[in-house]
Amino acid sequence: MFFNSTSKTSTHLQRLITMRNGGIPNFALLLGAGASKTSNVITAGEMIDEWRQIMFADSGVSDYEYWAGSQIWYGHDDEYSILFEQVYDRPAQRRVYIEKCLTEAHPTWGYAYLTSLLAHHYFDVVLTTNFDDLINEACYLYSDNLRPIVAAHDSAIQGVRVASGRPKIVKLHGDFLYDNIKNTLAELETLEENTKRKLHQFAQEYGLVVIGYSGRDRSVMDTLDVLLRDDENYKQGIYWCIRPGEEPSRRLSALLRRDRVYLVEISGFDEFLADLHEQTGNPLPKALARPFEIARERADLFVKLPAALELHPVIQRHKNALLQSIREDTPVLPLTMQASILASMGQVDDAVLIWEKAFEQDPNDVKVAYRYADALALAEKYADLGEFVQRSPLGVDDKAYFYLRAYHDEEVVSLATQVLEDLANGQGDLPAVSAAILRINRAIALKRLGRKHDMKADLDALEKNRDIRRPNIRAGVAALRGNKPEMFDALKECLHRSISPKQLTIFPVFEDYQEDPDFMDFVDASLDRAIDRPARTVYLEDTEE
Repeated sequence: MFFNSTSKTSTHLQRLITMRNGGIPNFALLLGAGASKTSNVITAGEMIDEWRQIMFADSGVSDYEYWAGSQIWYGHDDEYSILFEQVYDRPAQRRVYIEKCLTEAHPTWGYAYLTSLLAHHYFDVVLTTNFDDLINEACYLYSDNLRPIVAAHDSAIQGVRVASGRPKIVKLHGDFLYDNIKNTLAELETLEENTKRKLHQFAQEYGLVVIGYSGRDRSVMDTLDVLLRDDENYKQGIYWCIRPGEEPSRRLSALLRRDRVYLVEISGFDEFLADLHEQTGNPLPKALARPFEIARERADLFVKLPAALELHPVIQRHKNALLQSIREDTPVLPLTMQASILASMGQVDDAVLIWEKAFEQDPNDVKVAYRYADALALAEKYADLGEFVQRSPLGVDDKAYFYLRAYHDEEVVSLATQVLEDLANGQGDLPAVSAAILRINRAIALKRLGRKHDMKADLDALEKNRDIRRPNIRAGVAALRGNKPEMFDALKECLHRSISPKQLTIFPVFEDYQEDPDFMDFVDASLDRAIDRPARTVYLEDTEE
């Protein structure tokens, strides 16, 4: 990893942010796509992986590595913008793609902490290259009355006053709700004049903290480079946060050679904001600390009516229905929430019963089915788990994984063999990564059954496959081969993204290492550095996401 001589710790940066004079912020904040990853927004890296596969499939070439090496854009700083324009010809098509990527987005912990930090004026300005609306949505969800000024157009940015007391959100690349989003090489070549002038004003007032942004597009990086040539700009410095193991882009490496630019290693956006918020000593936003109280207060808005509205029969009828609902339902929680709370408290058997009820309510909900199966596995109800997997709506890769958890190894081999043979014959439709994970699961079952030769054949096939480049697949293959150094190297990359250390103690692929002192030391060290996150996929989280 590149470090300049002025690298700083996250604790140092937190201290500088909280060390205000008269409640005036020292820094503006620049957020990139990495800040939205845990809020279920696809990252630029994921998009690039997807577009590479599309381009490769369209090329007609059979050797991926040869094809990739022949592409001048492969691994280039501008690969995102080049590929986006090649895969989607028209701006309207690119806008639809972006909007689809944001369908499941919801602001999570980092944005909740950011809302509190904005409310208490630790930041007043947030610049973002993201198209999503997560900052504004978080302000609505997690605050009482925080109403930021959002500028997504160059003309709107011109009217933003630096001295305004309201938080200011400046969307450097546009907003998915409008037609002005910037994605292509030409669009990202330079910022518009009003935006550059406003950044100049901000640079004279604040330092800059950058989180989740790779610094690959020229428009922002060239502007920062020009601003840094004037000693009157960024007097507080620019602190560029990166995750462990992350290599700076070419443009960022160049910027780091400038005076007043510092590199800071952080665990992630959510983790850094959590620690920063803790340093301020401020309480959690009421919407998070007492959510049901907030719900009751909002219900009161409809119950305590002006006298004139009390006379309207429809409003009166709906008000009475609301009152009846409050009497009957408060404080009943959704079954899924009840089950999650019970599981987090270690009451696994009780959680199983609640997940079962939740699944009975909607037997086609794959997410609930997955959580129910996981609860059965944690409760060691293996017979029930095997029976449930057979009738569940889970996908084949999920089924193979939970058959492994239930020690139904023959079912794993049978299921995986049928699916993989169908794929080899051009039948069925399973993503390449899911197929690779399915092969890993079969290899685990073959190992348990003593069929080491067949297991080795699966591992050899995986190593010839381009998906072995993914750290979760590499970790699994290395674990089954007994190659601990390679396994640890791959797991470090996984843990730098979204794998939870605690998950390593339940994944079947690592079952032979549960009493290995090196492995357990690795898990313990990782637990000391990471916040535990729930699993989303089958045996190892798809760490490219």
